Amino acid sequence: MSSTPARADGMRIIHVLHSKGYGGAESHALMMMKGQRALGHEVMYAGRLDSWLGRACQEHGIPATNIRMSGLFDLRSHWALRRLAREWKADVLHGHLIRASWYVGLAAGHRGKSGQRAIAISTAHATTADKHMGRCAHIIAVSHAVQDQLVLRGYAPARITVIHNGIPDGPVADRAAVRRELGIPDGQFAAVNVGRFIHDKGQDLLIRAMAQQADPTQHLYLIGDPATDFGRALQAANPDTPKVTYLGYRGDVQRLLPAFDAYALSSRREALSISVIEAFAARVPVVATAVGGVPEIVMHDQTGLLVPTEDAAALAAGLDRLRRDEGLRQRLAATGRRFYEAHLTDGAMVDKTLAVYERARADTLKD
Repeated sequence: MSSTPARADGMRIIHVLHSKGYGGAESHALMMMKGQRALGHEVMYAGRLDSWLGRACQEHGIPATNIRMSGLFDLRSHWALRRLAREWKADVLHGHLIRASWYVGLAAGHRGKSGQRAIAISTAHATTADKHMGRCAHIIAVSHAVQDQLVLRGYAPARITVIHNGIPDGPVADRAAVRRELGIPDGQFAAVNVGRFIHDKGQDLLIRAMAQQADPTQHLYLIGDPATDFGRALQAANPDTPKVTYLGYRGDVQRLLPAFDAYALSSRREALSISVIEAFAARVPVVATAVGGVPEIVMHDQTGLLVPTEDAAALAAGLDRLRRDEGLRQRLAATGRRFYEAHLTDGAMVDKTLAVYERARADTLKD
């Protein structure tokens, strides 16, 4: 929860995102809108109403407007967002991912509810983010790894602020009850991975890692919808995987996590990793590939174990080390939890983002 008190003179903020599916950016945007609304700001979502985020906004009572943004040059969507921002007198247009950042950059500039000129803000959620953010007043990078890539691509460091993702605390779960619910046997060392089934997430590396485990108690649970091209190919190539269970998509990941003995991140590319933060919050020890911004939160032998990417043997060794050393598991789980509480809560993320808005709005008065 944010430490900032609610305010009567709140801003009007439109969060814009074009995607249809579910991922870190969509989860981030929803948490941001809920957190800002709780502090007295008026928030709205502009994007596809037939998307995961569109449905989530409707479930949470967040106003939503259907703007499809079919490509970068959808003139109808450009004008619709521009008209919405002016009629609603938005103070901030916050674009998530490249396409939405382009749209908000073109739509800002009118006078908002406050009487000041409205600003456009972009959040870069990936290390591949590069283009179409130049019209935004400021860019938020979700990790220093993302910031470094933006600077390499020509964006001025002074226009970029790093704000790590944050999440709300999960529910207090009955570990034994959830293990029974999931069919995890007593005495099993259960590792879990959460993510979309795409090549970048590297579930194939984890399946190979489990095949190398001689200990019969080790088992891997994969959370995520495997009905993707990568997921189907993965299952076809590995038809006999007795140490792997597919749990499918779950909307209650934070409730389930305490049932597991380890969290395994196998990503080939990652800006930060919300799933690792969820594991920290749930007091689950982490072994993770050292990619992108992951080493900014998973510090080796402190908040987790780091291994090289593309190395199934290293993942296997990291998981086996956790299995064999209960003291290490407890220490990493406790340190990860403290790091979450100090740096990775949703309240901290929302407060830092609102501070960026205020600085960017103040800068417009100097122009």
